[in-house]
Amino acid sequence: MQAEVSIRVGVVVERLRIDNRWAQWSWRPVAVFTDAPEDDAWRVLVADGDVTRFHAGNATVTLHRKLVEAYRVNLARDAPSLWVVLRDAEEADAGDMPYAVAAVTASPYEAQDYADSGEGLIEPVPVPPELLAWLVDFVRAHPAQEEFKKRKRDKLRIEEQKFGKEPIFKRSGNAPDQS
Repeated sequence: MQAEVSIRVGVVVERLRIDNRWAQWSWRPVAVFTDAPEDDAWRVLVADGDVTRFHAGNATVTLHRKLVEAYRVNLARDAPSLWVVLRDAEEADAGDMPYAVAAVTASPYEAQDYADSGEGLIEPVPVPPELLAWLVDFVRAHPAQEEFKKRKRDKLRIEEQKFGKEPIFKRSGNAPDQS
C-alpha cells in the first residue's frame, strides 16, 4: 500500500439558535460525508425551526504511514472520530458565513496541535462507515514501526601522533624546568 493516501470529504456544519445576549447562533461541525460535490460553497441541507445544517465545504483527509500510531490511538477509542477544523471567516474567504473549512484529520495528535493554536473551531465528528473501513485497511497495511534504538558509540581510542613530526616538547623525565 502507498505511504500516503487521500480522500475528499464534505463537511456538515450545524447552526443552532441559542438564547444568549452576546450570540444569536451556535455553530459546530456535526458530520462528514464522502462523494462531496465539486462546488464547495455553503448550501443549506436541512432547515428545521431553530436548527439549520449546511454543507460548509470540502476538505481532503490524508493518511500517512508515519502517523499510523496516531490512527491506532483513534481506532482504540470507544467512538473513532475525524476532527474538523473551521477557521474564522476573516482568516479565510467564506463569504457571508462565519467559518470556512480549514482541514479534516483522522489523527488525534494533529487535532490537538490545531486546538493548541487557539484559533478557529475544532470538533470531533463520527467517522462514516466507508471511511472507517478505509482507515482500518490503511492501518493494517502499515504494521507498527520498529522502536528507535540508539546505537552506542565506539570506545574512544587515543592514538599516537601520526603526522610524521616529533612534538616540540617530549613528555619525558628530562623536560625543561619551567621555573
